[in-house]
Amino acid sequence: MDEVVAALLDAVEEAPVTESGFEVGEDVHHGVRLVEGRHATTGARYRIPAAGAEVSVAAWDRAGESRIDVTGDRDGHTVRLQLELRVSGRRLRAVRVSGDYQGPKPFRRVRRAKWTCEIDAEEWWSPLGPKTPPVSVRVVHPFAFADLRVVRGEDKRGRWNVRTTARFGGRSLLRPLAWAGWAVVRRRIRRELDGSLGKAVSAWNTEVPGLVERGLQERLDFEHRVTPTAVSREWAEAYVDALHQAIGESRFEEGRLVTGSEAAFSMRLLKGAHIGPGARYRIAPFPEDETEPVDVAVTAWDRDGTSRIEFSSPDEVKAGWVEIDSARKPTVVRAALAGEFEGFTQVECDGELDLERWWADDGPALTVNAGNPLGEATLRVRKAPAAGGKWTVTIAAAVEGRTWARRLVAAASLVAAVPMNHSL
Repeated sequence: MDEVVAALLDAVEEAPVTESGFEVGEDVHHGVRLVEGRHATTGARYRIPAAGAEVSVAAWDRAGESRIDVTGDRDGHTVRLQLELRVSGRRLRAVRVSGDYQGPKPFRRVRRAKWTCEIDAEEWWSPLGPKTPPVSVRVVHPFAFADLRVVRGEDKRGRWNVRTTARFGGRSLLRPLAWAGWAVVRRRIRRELDGSLGKAVSAWNTEVPGLVERGLQERLDFEHRVTPTAVSREWAEAYVDALHQAIGESRFEEGRLVTGSEAAFSMRLLKGAHIGPGARYRIAPFPEDETEPVDVAVTAWDRDGTSRIEFSSPDEVKAGWVEIDSARKPTVVRAALAGEFEGFTQVECDGELDLERWWADDGPALTVNAGNPLGEATLRVRKAPAAGGKWTVTIAAAVEGRTWARRLVAAASLVAAVPMNHSL
């Protein structure tokens, strides 16, 4: 845990936040701007326009106490948050998060709450066992409150025993009603808590020990195996050939694609003859006001040779292409994509499917590479025959940060690797 905290603090200090915004390569993101002081030092102040929030660094000491204050006000909803971190050298001592919320009119009295969360790392890892609950959470509303206390023990096998105590109650005029309501819903709340904690423990025991054993890594590696039903090369080639012919036989009337059933998109022929070199189309998914259209151009279309189409967004902030060496006997499929994604204008991605390798079970058949100024990712897919007419397909992925983001990936290797692994 000390290594994770140190890596996160390193990433924060090295993040390129300036008066202009968050600078990543040639891109400047205005979602967070430094408006006072020097980045990651006492007295620094930031503005987050989209959230109507300001962040102030009241204290910053990597070897002592740090405190960050956050205030957000949007549409009459005001949130104040304070994060306190105590470190001794490179050893985490405690974390405290407190804050309050105030809603807009009407009923401002009931639209407010306060909360406090404290984690005492010294107590949690005390060799003699914690004397006081090392983790506590308290939420207070004008008419109710909730308390959570977590205490750790350890058995003879070195496993933790974690005891969680939850208290709920009413305040002011609702105290008698809360007592009666608690008698009704107590069993259900206990069942929900038991189920949630049981899932959390199961996920922890499945993933975390392996992550801890590997330690901090500036490169995240994932690998999965799946067993789909196998198909023959002849069937796959016939499918590609039939698809190629079906596209060529599509009918257009007055420049629009004719479909036999309700389609999820519209397709217009803007220039040239259908599927001939130089033909240009615009594909607009329905509803058109929610998804931007795609412009498509045909540069080559040959059943026995190369077929290639190029595509781009109308404003040309995204562009790419895909090609196949032969529809009748395909051996290589290539594709590439570049442009702006999630605010980054320097994203590039390319991939290649080597079908000769796929059918020969000779090394990675599909390779994909992607990158932007923050980092790069790779994907490798290979297959091998398995019993019962199945394939064993191995998918390997890796993520690696660049420059200051290397420390962020290192922290993510222990903090975010589990959800990333499940997403893959």
